[in-house]
Amino acid sequence: MQVNATGYSYRTAGSQENQTKNTQTLGKDDFLKLLITQLRYQDPTSPVDDKEFIAQLAQFSSLEQIQSLNQNLQLMMESQQKLTALAQATAMIGKVVEIFSYEGESLFGKVTGVQFKNGWPELIVDGRLFSFAEIVSIMEEGTNVGN
Repeated sequence: MQVNATGYSYRTAGSQENQTKNTQTLGKDDFLKLLITQLRYQDPTSPVDDKEFIAQLAQFSSLEQIQSLNQNLQLMMESQQKLTALAQATAMIGKVVEIFSYEGESLFGKVTGVQFKNGWPELIVDGRLFSFAEIVSIMEEGTNVGN
């Protein structure tokens, strides 16, 4: 294995080792390492042009902003999903649901409340918590079950 100026390993013809970092996407730390390495090993008789340097810094800034925007969008989408799930769960209070539990149990019961577990709402039926994935059907109260 050989190591280049940026500290990344790469395979040579006789190397049997796996490439570890070369298969991953570049992040802001990698960009800074490349920029510092470029400055360190530049030709003193022909230094990096100011315009090139400013363009690279602008690219770095854009990369950080895009990553931050992506994280914020993911958080916003998860929050929206949780709010939607909460609205659906509260709408089921007072309704009779058919449940097929993860343990293979099939039962009917009235939804008496909603409780959060691991950040997501779950239904309280007969004093037990059930997730949305376990709900098979929803009925109005007073519906004959099993007929």
